[in-house]
Amino acid sequence: KNELNNLKTQYKTQYKIINGKFDKLKNEKLKIIELITGTSNLDTLLAELGNLGRKNNIQFLSIVPKEVVIADENISKKNTSARINTADLINDPLLVEGIKKYLIDFTFTTDFVNLLSFLRDLEFQDNAILLDNINLSLNSQENNNGEIDSSLNMLEIIMSITFYGKNQLN
Repeated sequence: KNELNNLKTQYKTQYKIINGKFDKLKNEKLKIIELITGTSNLDTLLAELGNLGRKNNIQFLSIVPKEVVIADENISKKNTSARINTADLINDPLLVEGIKKYLIDFTFTTDFVNLLSFLRDLEFQDNAILLDNINLSLNSQENNNGEIDSSLNMLEIIMSITFYGKNQLN
């Protein structure tokens, strides 16, 4: 009976240690998710993107959502109903459980100085934001006399932007 009580005490102690480590890992995971996704949700981020566009004289021509990729703890299981590209999950170290990856194509016009300012402002957002496939083309405009006015030269920018946000589970 004494030996049984000793085993009980050992198991309770080990249980507390394991639970403590589990809680610590859970807290670290939440901190990592917040570091990647920031504190704002996607709606707030898109609204802020609009504000940054107005601030930097950006004229958005199109905003096309391409894909939403959700990281899930059950990815390793055979789940054919989920439309998830496993290659994206393997190649993206920021896409972990609890995070959604939003891929959006943007087309807009602005001048070079405002483009740099816009990109700099994007850099200071809470969420992790990755820019990809940036294509710039010169959009010359004519003045009232029908001549090409170099002061009206605008850039047309086509780029893919990847936003990382929290996967809000209901």
